[in-house]
Amino acid sequence: MKILIIGGTLYFGKKLTQLLISEGDQVTLLNRGNQYDNFGSGIKRIKCDRNNLEEMKKLLANETWDVVFDQVCYDYKTAKNACDIFKDKVKHYVFTSSQSVYQAGANITEDEFKPENHQFEKEESVDSNYAEAKRQAEVAFENFATFPITYVRFPIVLGENDYTNRFKFHVERIKTGKEIYFKNLNAKISFISSEDAAKSLDHIAKNNILGSINCCNEGSIKIGTLVKFIEEATHSKLIQAKDKEKTDENLSPYGIDKDWYMSTQKLKSSGLKLDDVEAIVQQVLKTYI
Repeated sequence: MKILIIGGTLYFGKKLTQLLISEGDQVTLLNRGNQYDNFGSGIKRIKCDRNNLEEMKKLLANETWDVVFDQVCYDYKTAKNACDIFKDKVKHYVFTSSQSVYQAGANITEDEFKPENHQFEKEESVDSNYAEAKRQAEVAFENFATFPITYVRFPIVLGENDYTNRFKFHVERIKTGKEIYFKNLNAKISFISSEDAAKSLDHIAKNNILGSINCCNEGSIKIGTLVKFIEEATHSKLIQAKDKEKTDENLSPYGIDKDWYMSTQKLKSSGLKLDDVEAIVQQVLKTYI
């Protein structure tokens, strides 16, 4: 397949690129060229700021793609521009969306958020309101895309080379005896490993799965169970900050106050069942110890 990845040099984007190359696909990366990649002559590269609409149109004028993976679209305007840029140029557009489009809940299904029903008055950005900005990006694709599209709703991604350092935050603070503030240790959450994120994207493209789809490791995990795994691995104990001791520095990036995890029924029905989330958390933890 002839594939374009917008992004593709960081984290699970890099793993997706490696996977597609191994499967013999013709891969092109489009990004600003700020990150080194070690793919050598195995790929093509287009250096471009995707926010430069005219430059994007010029550079892609004579290209068509079987699949476009869009990993760095975070708002309505960017999504709407993509619909313009890739009109008549792609057979399947795979947009990396987010679990953040959903409110809190247990075993959340794809129908809990339908972009065709979502209305808003003010456009948000990744900085002003990440969750709403992702919802609005889906709305733009829904309203303006003339090509088949998939909304891949990922939870927090775990793995090596995680530039967000959210998992590392917990390991380091527990190991060094620094307090962490959690809203609710009994709240359950979804995760996906970076390897399984790449595998899911590949599966969706190769099987032409359309519409919204939740992609996460099987089941859910209590925040308290994650903490227990870290305590056991580091031979240390969590020092939990009390409400009055909460600060920006000690607030857990996983600090949900209610259950917030997704159903994987659609993914499983499509033929892909990912490993259990507790096993994945323990596997990833080993890379931090």
